[in-house]
Formats: sequence, structure tokens, C-alpha cells
Amino acid sequence: MVGRGSFIESFPLFGYDLGDYEELFDEKLAMLEKIKDNEMLTWEGKYTQKVENKGVYPRSVQEDFPIWVATGGNTESTIKIAQKGLPIAYAIIGGQYKAFKGLIDYYRAIGRNAGHSNDRLKVASHSWGFVADTDEEAIKKYFHPTKQVVDAISKDRPFWRPLTFDQYLNSVGPDGSMLVGSPETVANKLIDMIETLGLDRFMLHLPLGSMPHEDIMKAIKTIWRRSSSTSSRTFLRIKK
Repeated sequence: MVGRGSFIESFPLFGYDLGDYEELFDEKLAMLEKIKDNEMLTWEGKYTQKVENKGVYPRSVQEDFPIWVATGGNTESTIKIAQKGLPIAYAIIGGQYKAFKGLIDYYRAIGRNAGHSNDRLKVASHSWGFVADTDEEAIKKYFHPTKQVVDAISKDRPFWRPLTFDQYLNSVGPDGSMLVGSPETVANKLIDMIETLGLDRFMLHLPLGSMPHEDIMKAIKTIWRRSSSTSSRTFLRIKK
């Protein structure tokens, strides 16, 4: 999975000009696509290094490994990804997840108009979340670690704001972007997201470093043990 990256601090570290943000990503993606199709790479770009007939290893185990492109929901990025026929992954970490349905439908329509089959136009999403034994416990434990992260980011980004508790409750509510609650609550919300948005893949981002490690490990085990039966029954129904 590749993406432009929402944090730009690495640009000066690697000697890149932020003004080349779009072109740099497009060129590196084109280079990656060529690597995918050619074991021996010959390449010359404007922003990337020149390569003359060099092997790129290790190779993937799949004959045609997928290159997913991640985006936060930018329309121009969606158009570019669809026109290439590459699978897309949306970061749904704010607002209401149902708001992404129009953009996802747009992605698939553009991809089909560009001549790509539905099999190539895969959609994934990624959301923040946390699981505990009860909804009350999960919502209580997850608020302060999430507020710490959001508030820290908001200091450097003009479009982010410190997280209030009311905003947090909206995000963890039935239509919000975060999946927080008991295994049953999270499983049912995930199922609705998959059905509503037509997802092929989903990634749940649990906190790292901002919560006790034992809480995260328990959440992982709880998701697996207590939500698997609910999810399995519904996923079978979705496939039918």
C-alpha cells in the first residue's frame, strides 16, 4: 500500500521540495508499477534516481501482486487511482463513514469508464477504534489517548482542531467513523460499513503507545474470540 503521506516533515529530511508533492508521488508510483512488472529495472525520472538494468529483490510471491493506493478522500486522488485501475484505500477517520459512499461510487464509475473491470476496482477502508468488554468501558478508555493524538496533530495542521468530548461521542456513535465498543457493537458497525460502502477489505487501527500494551493485546484477542461468530455469519450472507 502506497500513499502521499499526510505528514510532510520527511520532505526536507530526504531533500525533497514540498512544491513537487504531486509530481513526486506520481513518478514514484510509476516507478513502483514498473518494478512490479520487471525483475530487471531500467528507469530514468525527473525526481528519482537513474537505474540501469538492476534487479529489484525480493520479488512478490504472487504473479500479479496488488498495489493499493491510500487516500484521505481527496477527489483528484480518487480520479487518478480509478483511471489507473488500481485498488484504493480510504482513511475514514473523521465525520460519518456513509459520506464516503458517493466518492466510492464515483471511483468505480470512473474506473469502469476507463476500461477496467470490477475485479480490479477494489475498495478498502481504514478507521480508528478500540474494543473492550462493554461499550461503556471502551468509550471511556479510548477518549483520552485519542484526544492526545488529535490535539498534538492540531498544533501543526490548520484543518485539525482539539478534540472535544461531544465530537468524540459523535465519532464513536452509530454513524461515526470510529469503531469503539464491545465486540458485538464493533462487529455490527463494521458489517454495516462493508455493506453500505461495498468494501472488499477493512483495516482497524488500534492505538500504539498511547494506551497500556495489555489493553491493546486484550482488545485484539477479544475481537477475534467474541466477534468472529457474528462476523462469519453475516459475511456469509453478504457473499450470497
